[in-house]
This record gives sequence, C-alpha cells and structure tokens, in this order.
Amino acid sequence: MVDVGAGELRRSRERLAKQGEAAERAGENAVGGLLLFYAAECGLKAEVLRWVLCCEDTASLPDDLRTHHLRRLAKALNLQDPSPGPDPLRCHRHKNGTWIESHELHEAWRYGAELRADDQKAAMEALKALVEDARKGS
Repeated sequence: MVDVGAGELRRSRERLAKQGEAAERAGENAVGGLLLFYAAECGLKAEVLRWVLCCEDTASLPDDLRTHHLRRLAKALNLQDPSPGPDPLRCHRHKNGTWIESHELHEAWRYGAELRADDQKAAMEALKALVEDARKGS
C-alpha cells in the first residue's frame, strides 16, 4: 500500500465521490460504483486516522484496516449499519445468483461482473451514505 496522509485521503474522497456520482448519472453504474467504493474507503480511512488512531498517515493503520473491508473501517469508527437486515454492500451476480461480498465489490465492478440491478443500486446508495458519514467526521 502506498502511504498517504489523512488530508490526501479526504481530497481523494471528494474527487472520487464527485466522479462516481457523475458516472452514475451517465449510466455507467460499474464505473460509478467503483469510484464510490474507493471514495468511501478513502473517507473512512481518513477518519480512522484522525479519530481512532490520532495519526496523520496510513503507515499507522493496522493490517486489518489496510484492506478494502469497508465494514471493518466503519466498525472502527462505531458507525451504525446503514440499514437493518442484510448487508447492502453484498450483491448477487446476475447470471448465477452467487453472492459478491462487500469487500469484493470493488473487484466485481473493476472486472466487469454483471450484478443484479437492485442489489447494485442498494450498494451504491450505501456507499454514498458511507461517504457522507466520513464527511461528517471531517
């Protein structure tokens, strides 16, 4: 992992969120989802550094938070689950119905896996909520 400062993560959160929402409006759901996923990851990591670890850069993140596990990052910040019931960041594959877990979602979008439209929409809304939660901590 390339180590960066909390300020760099916050700027990246804003840039990626803006680009992700623009891609979604243009009908590029996979691109929008991927960018929103990374925006949420950047935002959550920045806030973990600031409020939990009281550190300035990602070199201080423990191994379990140097990953793409957004739920772990959210848990480290004591954020509530975005909604009751199943994880909105889990998506069914369109063809065979198998699950894509939340920490694999960025891979599914990056590699072009076809996801069920309703699951993908719910995941994107949950990602937007995580980005907003991270903004509130800034």
